[in-house]
Amino acid sequence: MRDDLTVIYYTSNREKPEFEERIRHTLLETIGDLPLISVSQKPIEFGKNICVGEVGLSAQNAWRQFQIGAMEANTKFVCSAEDDVLHAPNFFDFVPPREDTWYISHPMYVLWNLRGKKRAFGLKQQGSEATVIVAKDYLIRMIEDMLQGHGEGLWKREIELHGSIPLLFQNCNLEHFNTKVPSVTFKNDEDMHRRTFYKRGSITREIPYWGNSLDLIKRYCR
Repeated sequence: MRDDLTVIYYTSNREKPEFEERIRHTLLETIGDLPLISVSQKPIEFGKNICVGEVGLSAQNAWRQFQIGAMEANTKFVCSAEDDVLHAPNFFDFVPPREDTWYISHPMYVLWNLRGKKRAFGLKQQGSEATVIVAKDYLIRMIEDMLQGHGEGLWKREIELHGSIPLLFQNCNLEHFNTKVPSVTFKNDEDMHRRTFYKRGSITREIPYWGNSLDLIKRYCR
């Protein structure tokens, strides 16, 4: 068992409780004995829980919760685990070769579960901050630098200035690493935004390991 990585799960507790519970159950099965810290806006029994109170749903608060969890970790590296993401089983095996770089896994698919949208997968070419492995100290410093002065307009500025690349990653070293199995992020009606970036022409009902999109929605979102 590796001893240099802590999983940071963060949530605004806005998704349906049964959906979040299923995501957490799968995460526990996947991470094995890795240390787990959860940072939530309502108290939950999940690893070492830090409840920050109902501060609201925003990109700024999501980044801050990730940072708070990292500050509590006792390992060299931390990784992100959001409340709507299924990680590739071998995601947690990756060991970053550098401590001054963000590493994002690839491939990653978004699975739409929105009213009026086709229930299918779409490839997120740039990946997502939801599947990051990074040195703890580097993460804490870079998030602090990014949040200075941006406030609630953070997500809007990310989209306007940098498209699908979060504002944070414009000012730091960033690399991708490949996993044999893709990660999946759900896009539900309870999410902060209905929009997401994906590769045109990549829409599919089947992806490796996770199988059929309708079956996966039924399994987690019923």
